[in-house]
Amino acid sequence: MLISNFWHIFAAVLPALVILFYVYKQDQFPEPKKIVFKTFIFGCSITIFLNLILTDVDNFAEKFFSGETFYFFDSFIRAAFLEEISKMAIIIFFCTRKDEFDEPMDGLVYGVAASLGFAAYENIDYVLYVLKEPSFEVATIRAYTAVPLHAICGIMMGFLITQSIFEKENNYLNLVLALFIPVGIHGLYNYSLSSSVISSYFSYIIILVFIIRAFILFKTLKRKQSKSIIFNKKYYTISINNFVNAATTVLIVFLGLNYLINVIL
Repeated sequence: MLISNFWHIFAAVLPALVILFYVYKQDQFPEPKKIVFKTFIFGCSITIFLNLILTDVDNFAEKFFSGETFYFFDSFIRAAFLEEISKMAIIIFFCTRKDEFDEPMDGLVYGVAASLGFAAYENIDYVLYVLKEPSFEVATIRAYTAVPLHAICGIMMGFLITQSIFEKENNYLNLVLALFIPVGIHGLYNYSLSSSVISSYFSYIIILVFIIRAFILFKTLKRKQSKSIIFNKKYYTISINNFVNAATTVLIVFLGLNYLINVIL
């Protein structure tokens, strides 16, 4: 089956590889290919973790939520929070522990690698099974939507993690934002596609706005690299407790918003 669907799988994985290659080339001090590759593979493995818990999460959502509240939970908690926190764990507990992780650009590269590893594997499922038969149309649509979205989330997450580590102030706040912002971006994208409150066109606006933000971010960091304005000293170490506390904070915020949706709508 894999051999017969080779070109569909290739079409599913290619967008992730192209974006990763582009981001990797933006770094004037390239990261070791071996570490980037491992990060990408770890990103793929997120699906294993999610498959272990999503049935229970789905049963919980179907039991307690309906309508817009269900869509909000499904978009922001089931999809965005669980996926983004998994990517964040890879970046923090694998990538940032490496000596090579020594400047803000590194966060963008590894953030994208982790995110696109997951996106590539997820894309295979969508391309092969979402229409009950392999579809190049699905691959094309997601090449311009879902895959870039995951890359954007990885860029924002990776950058804010580096801000948490290399800056002298607001370390914990940046750690919280490193999860909160990607979950917000990802959740809004998904919610706009399922909700009757927000137009589906909003998803394209989200992607466009943050692609522009990503280009500006790359341009700024490349300029600093060319002027040798890079960071080597780490002022903050993200421990398991820091990670858990930040994740709990973000989860509580979005659960609170989910409750407000239930009350308002």
